[in-house]
Order: sequence, then structure tokens, then C-alpha cells
Amino acid sequence: MNAVIIRLWLAVLTVMLSLATLKGQTITLSNVDPNGSPDDAFDGTIFQSGNQYGDANIYAILSGGAKSFQIVSPGESLTKTISSTGYFTIRTASNMVVDKSKILNFSGTVTGSVAITIKPLSVTTLSANVSSETTPGSELTVSYQTGAGTFPPELIVGKFKVQLLDANGNLLSDLLNSADQYTGAEKVNSSRGNIRFIKATIPVFTPAGTYRVRVITQGLTTQVIGSTSGQFTIRDNPPIIGNNGVSSSSFCAGTTVSFPFSTTGVFPSGNLFKVRLIDGSGTILQDLVETSATTPVRAILPSTLANGSYRFLIASTSTNVVSSTSTINITALPTMSLSGSSSNIAGSQAAVQVKFTGTPPWSVDFTDYRSDVAPNYVRTITTSASSTSINPTLFFTSTYDKSFIKGFKDSGCGTSTAINGSSQIIVTPLVITTGSLSGTYCPGSVITVPFTTNSQLPTDAICQVQLSDSNGSFQNGTIIGTGSRTSPISATLSQSLTPGAGYRLLIIVQKPTSQSGIDYNDAINSTSGTLIVNRPDAPKVTDLYFCSGTVLSPLTATGTNLKWYSEVNEQPLSGTPTPLNDRSSRYFVSQTVNGCESPQATLNVYSKSVPSPPSLTSVTLCQGAQGQFSTSIIGALWYTSATGGVGSAQPPTLNSQAAGDQVVYVTQTVNGCESSRAAVKATVYAIPTAPTFQVPVPLCQYATATALTAVGQSLTWYDQSGKLNGAPVPETSVSGTKSYSVSQKVNGCESPRTQIDQVIRVAPATPTATSVRFCVGELPRSLTATGSTIKWYTTITGGTSTSTSPAFLTETPSVLTFYVTQTDNNNCESLRLPISVSVVAPPAAPTVNSSQVVCQFAKVSSLTASPNTGLVWQGSGINGISDIAPTPATTQPATYTYLVSQKAGTCTSIASSITFTVRKLPDPPKVVSPATFCIGQTSSVLSATADGPLTWYTNVDHSGSSSSQIVVNTNRASATTFYVTQTDNFKCESQNSILDVRVSTKATARLTGDGDIYPGDSTAVRVRLTGDGPWSFTNWNKQVINTSDSLYVKWERPAATRSFAITNLTSACGVGDILNIYTLLVRTPLGNQAIVEPVLLKAYPNPTTGDIIVDWSSPVKQDINLQILNSEGKIIRQVTRESTNVLQTEHFQIDSQPTGQYILQITTQKNGVLSRRVVKH
Repeated sequence: MNAVIIRLWLAVLTVMLSLATLKGQTITLSNVDPNGSPDDAFDGTIFQSGNQYGDANIYAILSGGAKSFQIVSPGESLTKTISSTGYFTIRTASNMVVDKSKILNFSGTVTGSVAITIKPLSVTTLSANVSSETTPGSELTVSYQTGAGTFPPELIVGKFKVQLLDANGNLLSDLLNSADQYTGAEKVNSSRGNIRFIKATIPVFTPAGTYRVRVITQGLTTQVIGSTSGQFTIRDNPPIIGNNGVSSSSFCAGTTVSFPFSTTGVFPSGNLFKVRLIDGSGTILQDLVETSATTPVRAILPSTLANGSYRFLIASTSTNVVSSTSTINITALPTMSLSGSSSNIAGSQAAVQVKFTGTPPWSVDFTDYRSDVAPNYVRTITTSASSTSINPTLFFTSTYDKSFIKGFKDSGCGTSTAINGSSQIIVTPLVITTGSLSGTYCPGSVITVPFTTNSQLPTDAICQVQLSDSNGSFQNGTIIGTGSRTSPISATLSQSLTPGAGYRLLIIVQKPTSQSGIDYNDAINSTSGTLIVNRPDAPKVTDLYFCSGTVLSPLTATGTNLKWYSEVNEQPLSGTPTPLNDRSSRYFVSQTVNGCESPQATLNVYSKSVPSPPSLTSVTLCQGAQGQFSTSIIGALWYTSATGGVGSAQPPTLNSQAAGDQVVYVTQTVNGCESSRAAVKATVYAIPTAPTFQVPVPLCQYATATALTAVGQSLTWYDQSGKLNGAPVPETSVSGTKSYSVSQKVNGCESPRTQIDQVIRVAPATPTATSVRFCVGELPRSLTATGSTIKWYTTITGGTSTSTSPAFLTETPSVLTFYVTQTDNNNCESLRLPISVSVVAPPAAPTVNSSQVVCQFAKVSSLTASPNTGLVWQGSGINGISDIAPTPATTQPATYTYLVSQKAGTCTSIASSITFTVRKLPDPPKVVSPATFCIGQTSSVLSATADGPLTWYTNVDHSGSSSSQIVVNTNRASATTFYVTQTDNFKCESQNSILDVRVSTKATARLTGDGDIYPGDSTAVRVRLTGDGPWSFTNWNKQVINTSDSLYVKWERPAATRSFAITNLTSACGVGDILNIYTLLVRTPLGNQAIVEPVLLKAYPNPTTGDIIVDWSSPVKQDINLQILNSEGKIIRQVTRESTNVLQTEHFQIDSQPTGQYILQITTQKNGVLSRRVVKH
């Protein structure tokens, strides 16, 4: 065999081996790993939400040498390569089957298939799994179902959560910490359709109430919201306070301590927490003042606490909740006790006894008035002795107590204010005795003042010499010298001191220069010494006055050894001065007695000016008039000649009888100096003659007059009332004769008067005429007046008259006034009478609301227009025209039209139009009444059928509040009537529809009857029903009873004691409660008693409101007596009958009797007495 053939066979063999290998490769598709858990199997369903889908989980077995294959995942737009046995996923947006047709790049055998079905994801919330109620902060395990399928990857990441809803299913919030609880079949990525669980926590601040939950997806574009669970109750967590103890083993009293605590549950709004302190025996000491709304409470321990172990708790201010107690160890604050007493001189040290408690050493800052600790005057000591003394320097009697202690602390708790006790320190004053000075001293002298003390003065004391006033008073004393604490002190007397023997000297201590210094004078008693100050008096002088130019002599003064000065305290003059006589001057003079010069006296020399001659006005007067020379100058002297003679204080007499001039002279004296003489002339003028005049012509009344005239100079006019200001113009308003007079003046002298009479003739009355009124455009008519010689004017005064009526136009509105007069035979014209011509424009059309719309049955007022005067109405319901505004009717839908005009006199405006529309009310809503509910039933919203919005009322007249919906309260029984309306688009509200709502209680039944009877007696077994009927039950005879009467009565005649019971009690509110079983005792008569046929007695209705029907019968013929007795045993009704063995009926009325129990009693000879109880409501 050659090489070529061998190669061919090798090639064929290779191909055959390869074909054999391919023929053995296999892929098996399945929804589960045959060797794995069935819980991992894919059930063929993937969930879809919006455009998000779950992944199909397919198991592929590669065998027979199969290496790999590919498959398209259309939902991911991917081609996936599968290279090993195991699960792979694909995503699809539609139903599909994965089989060999979907396998790519594989030529071997493919077996098996997996069907993929798309299903929308839904969530059913099953339960919150709360048995009855839970509390905020609790964890719920919520059950839910999704059905079987694989979740979208986004949901696998986002997972599910739980939301909290109110009782009506409204979302409130997410529950906290939602966590799915997975099992073998219920996985994070898929569900087998079993019940799944989520644990979640209720927020701690959730208020008490009724709630629901729901499960919702997370992570999806379109979240899937689960259904709502049933209701469950969340009650408030009981408030609890936890005591977390304190951080330290011991605290000092009076310090601030942080008390941490914790709380659970809900406390009332505004609640605060406080600390309560308890002693070792468990007795409450006090609540600390500080509070806090949150942990911790920072509180101050009472500073008075003693050493010891205490307990505390945290208490709530708004509740009675308190925490458990915890221990707190308290160290008492150090204390300081002051005691003792002493007597000291001011400025010396006192002894104060001191005792301490606490931890040594102790430090005390105390008040000490030693000068070396000025200005604060506080000294500090530190000591380890628990009993010692302090030695403060004091200047005043004091009760040395805690107010003198400025600081106190120990080495333990430190600063403390626990200081008690006191030391009584009696301080006697330090005495300074001032020595007296012998002899006398002049003002200005330097003196030396000695003094002594009974104790040493303070080292910082500065002594001063104080001088009293001349009476020995130091109230306004003067400091005249300052020195040291040792005697004596030098001082200088003032030059201005008044001499006297009453002066005293006093050594005092200078007052402090700062507020913090000590005024030692308050602790010192100083005694004064005497001092005599002697200075001669100043000389006696008298001021000199002279008239300028008078010859003067030397000055004089009364005194010894006079010294004259021209200025104060300058060198004295050489002798006694003579003043100059042309000016004023001043001099000073002293006297010297025994070498002590007196104070200087002042002598003033005053030069007085000579006055100028007086200036007087010459005197003029009329002949015969009274006149006299006079002047207002005080002290004037009158003379009859220019020189010589003696002046007189009275002026010379003036002769006024002869015309001509007379001359006299006068001077004035000022400050004793007389002036030269001034001449004064008097002129006497002659009286002029009276003026002349021409008699005036008569005037007409009301005429315009001119001023009267006369001939003369400076005329003066008079009327009967007196002098006038000028020539009079006669008043013509009143007719008659008016008299005037006139005089003239020449040189101021008035002549006799001349009388002038003016005659005023009577004017005629004004003519008769009336004003007229025209509308614009009306034809004008001539004006008319009645009188003699009529004249017309266009102005009230002046102007030209006409005898004819003036012309006027009426084209435009205007008011014209014309005037008319009449004239008599004397040509006297009357006053002008004004005549008004009014041309009136028609008024404007009234302003109205032209379109008005109201709802049917609305209450409306009468129509209005502006202005509201002179209106005239026309329109619907108005016969013709009317000045009364109409009130449109609203009882029926309609449209009315009205016209309104305004009228002013005879002028009428154009009409304004009003359209008034009455819209039909919408129909009342349709309701189904009554609406019945049972107590405990889920509350629901009342409904009504309408086209518009509903409004619900509780009152038929819509008073009170209203609501857009009513939620029925089913917590208690009630019967309520609601009124509902609907409103259309025009806001018109319909009339009421009435909906009666009754919330009924569950039915109950109680069986009652007689306590016992004898055999053969009949008795009524009563079943009293409550709740709302009708009721249904099965009685003791297995009869089904359906009744609407709350009292069911059945007569029975049992032969032996028997129990009666009912079953199956129901009403509209379901199964009711049967409250009891009634047992009737049938008594056995004694053996020797004859059996008597029983009497039948039945009363109904029972209970009753007034009428009682009594059925009775007796088996034997006998007399019977029927009675009704009240609770007191008194018979209120009674009849007597004869029995006939036939059922008989009696009718009793007790409606006038009070409510309560009554006894119906039948009495027979053979059967005795039989009674029944009757209840009246």
C-alpha cells in the first residue's frame, strides 16, 4: 500500500471518528436540577411590571462531549454562551418556549423544553398578624402573597416593604426596617405562590388608633401596590421611665448633677421630667426644682443636705409615672460657725471665735478695716484647725455674722455659704480732745491748735482743724489747717472773719477720698476748744451827694487813727481827700485800734447832673372855655417873670374870657437840682358863627340819596344819636322826615349847630309775580307781573328798565333771574322783586345692576337704582307706572324685565332696564332612607345620587355646621336625621332630601313571668326584646316567632314546674344575646284541698301607657271582684261581675295615674284571690 492510499484512509478515518463524536453530543433542557432541591425549580412563570420582567431560570445538561451552545435572551438583547451544565437565565417580554429551536451554534441532540409564561405581578396583603392590638415600636410580621413566578431583577435588589395605612386605607408612612423572611420555596428572586412574610417595625411616635398595612414593591419603575390588610389596633405604649444612675460615686451638696434617664412609650405633650430625692429610710425629701423634656435632667442638689447615702428617681410632671430608684452619695458642704463677744475701742482688733466642719485646711475671707488691706478691707486666713479665731479691726459696734464673711471653702467640696452664728462686738468711740486757745486773735492770724486722744489714731488718718461759725456751730464749719496724727496742728484764720468770742476749734479726721474708704469721724467723738477773734469796727461814714459844679469840702468819717484809700487794700492816702466837683468818686477808710486795723468802710461821692429846662407845649383854647397851665413834671416851679421872683408849685391862673396871648415861666428839679426857666404861651380864640345851607328836595323811599351839604369850615354833622363821622347820606328804607344838624370849627372852636330836615316819601309795594320753571327745549313764555307802571330789569341794581318782559332761551339748562318794580304818581319806584326762570335738563338715567340672577325661592329685596329719589318704575307686575320699587317673585323660574326712570319736576330721564332672572333649583338628591347600621359595623360614608356637589346638614333649616360628606359613627346606638342638598353650576342649592340613619344595637331577650302558680292556673310567659326590630326567635315550643313588638307574651298552663327558654334570636344586627332561662314553679296543693277549676286572668298590653284590657273567666258561676291597686295598696279601679263560664273582657284606664307598678287582682269565693303585676310607663 503506497503512501497516498494510506493518507486517504487516515483522512476518511478521521472524518468518521469526528462524525461519531458529534453524533454523541447532547443538551438536555429542564426547569430543575435533577439532583438539586425541588425548591430551586423554575415553575415556568416570570412576573412583569411595566416594562420590567423576571428572568427564566433554565437548567441545561451538557453530555456526550458537548462543550457549549448559545441562546438569545431577547429581553436583554444579548446572545449568551452556555459552556457548562447548570442553571442559566434568559429574559423575554412575551410568552415563549425554550427548546432546540432556540439553541444556536450546536449541532448535537437537544432534548427537553421549558415553557415561559408572562404574568403581571400582583401583591395581596394578607394580614398584619396582630392578635388584638399592638404598640408603637413593635415589630409586625406581615403576611402576603404574589403567586408563583420569578421577580424582575430590579425587585430582587429593591425587595418588598410594608406601609402603614389609616383605617380607611389612606397611606400614612413606611414601616421601619422592612425585612423579607425567606424560606426554601419563598426566595428573594422567586415565589412558589406560598405565603411570604416581612418583618417591619411600627414608628415609635405612631398615635393610638385603628390601622391597616399593605405590602409594596421597591426598585421598580412602576411600583406594584398590594391590597390592604384587615384592621388592627395600635394602642399607646405605656409610658415608662428608666433610671440610668449617676456617673460619680459622690457629689457635694449644692452642686449641679446630671441625672440621665431613658423612656419608652408616649408621654403627654408638654411633659417634663424632674428628680425626686429620697432619704435612706425611703422618705421623700423633695422634688428638685430643675426639669427637662429630654435626658438628662441637670439639677442642683440642695446645699443643706447632710453627709450620707440617698436615693433618687425620675418622675413625670404630667403623669404619675416614676422610675426605679438609684443611689447617690452626697457629701455635705463645709460649715462655719461664728461665736463670742468683746468690747473694743474703735480701730482696735476684736476676737471672733470660729469653728469649721468639712475637709481641712479651710480658707476664710473676712471683713477687716485695717488700713493695710484698704480699699477692699478683706483679709484671708488659711487654717487646718477646726476651732480658731479671727481678729478683725472694727470702728463700729457690730453683730459680726455671715454678712462679714466674703468667702469660705474647704479642701473637699470647696466654696460654701453654710455660715451661721455671730459674735457681738461692742465698739466704743475713739475720743479726740481739742485744746482751747487763750487770748484774742485778729483775722488772718496763724494759730497752733493742740489736741489729745484716748487711743492711737489709724495710721492712714489725716487730722484737720475745723473752725466753727461765730456762734460756735460746726454745721457749716471751715477747714483752716491740716496735719499729721500728732499734736499740735498749725492753722491760719481768714482775713474776713467777723470778730467774736463764740468761735470754737475742732480736730477731725479728713474724710476718705474714695467711696471704698472709711470715714473715721463716724467712730470718733471730738470735743472742741474755744477761740476769741477781735477786730475793731470799720469807721462810720455817710455817702456824699452834690449838684455838678458845687464847691466841696474835705471828706469826714467817725473813728480813730483814720486811714483813707482811693482803692481797696492799696497804700493809704497822705491825708483826708477833697473830692472833685465835676464827677462822682469813691473812697475807703479804716481805723486802727490797739494796732489792729479795722475793715475798710466805703464812702461814695455822687455827682448829680443839673436838668435841662422843661419842654412844654403852648396852650390854646376857645373863648369862654375852661383852661389852665399844667405840666406832668414832678416838682415843677412856676414863675411870672423870666428872672427873679419866687417859684410856686401852683401854675398862674389863665384868663379865657378875652381873646389873645398870655406868657408864664417854669423850671424842673431832678435829684435836688433845679433847671433854668422855660417860657410857656397861652392863646385864646374867638367862637365862629353857625354854617348856612339850602333846603334838600324830598326823596322817594328806597331811592339812592346823596350826602347833605352846608357852607362852613371843618363841618361836624349830627343826627339824633349823636356825632357823625362825615356828611350824612339820608337812609331811604323808611319813609318820613329825618332831622340832622351841622356846625363848623375855626381854630378848633366849634360854632352853634344848624338843623337840616330831609323828607322821605313812601314807595309803593313790590308788584305781584311768581318764578317759573321750564324743561330744556320747552317753548318760553313772557313773564307777567301785576302793578302800576311795571318796569323790568336784568340786574338787582342799576341797569336800564324796560316796560316789556325780558326775552330768554330754553336750549340749555340754566337759572335766570329778572327783576320787576312798579311806580306811583310821585314817581316813586318800588323795590325790585326777583323773578327766577329755571331751565332744567332732564335727569340722567338711573344707575342700575342691569342683569340680576337669583335662585328659585331666594329671599330678595326690592329693586334699587341710584340715585334713590324721584324714581318711576314699569314692568312685570306693575300696573302702569309706580314710584314704589318692585320686589320680584322667586317662587317660579322666570325672567322679568323692569324699566326705571328718574323724574325731577316735570322732567323725566330716559329709562334704565333691569333683567331679573330666577333660575330653577336643581332637584333634591335621591336617597334611600332609612339607612341602617349596627354597632361595631365598619363606618361608611352616606351617599346620595345627584348631578352636583352634595352638602349635608343636621338641621332642616341648615343652621349649624355643614359637611361635604357624613361618616356614620357606629360606635354607639343612635337615630339621626340628615338633610342633603345638591348645588348646580350656578350655585343654586336644591331643597332638602331627608335621610334617616339608625345605628342599632345587637338584640337581647329576657324572659319573665309569675314566680309560681298552682296546677291548672294559666300564666303569661313574657319575652322582653331590646335593640331594633323586627326580631326572630324560636320559642320553647319550637315555634319560629317573627315579631316587631318588643314584648312577646304567650299564655301557658303547665302541669308541673317548668323552665322556658328561647333560641335562635336574630335581628337586623345579626345574632342576639339571650339573657336568661325562666323557670316557673307549679306548687302541689295539699292532699285535703279540693281541686278547684282555676280562674283565667289575662291583662294586656303590659307594660302599658294607660289602657289595660283584662280577659277573665271562671269555670263555675260565682261573684267576682276585679280591682287595680297602686303600690300603696290603694284601690284605684274596681268592678263587680258574675261569672258565666264564658271569657269576659274589661277595659280599665289608668292614664292619669303615675308611672310605676300596679296589682290587678281578682277575688272569688271559691278560687280565692289571683293577682297579676302591671307596669305603667
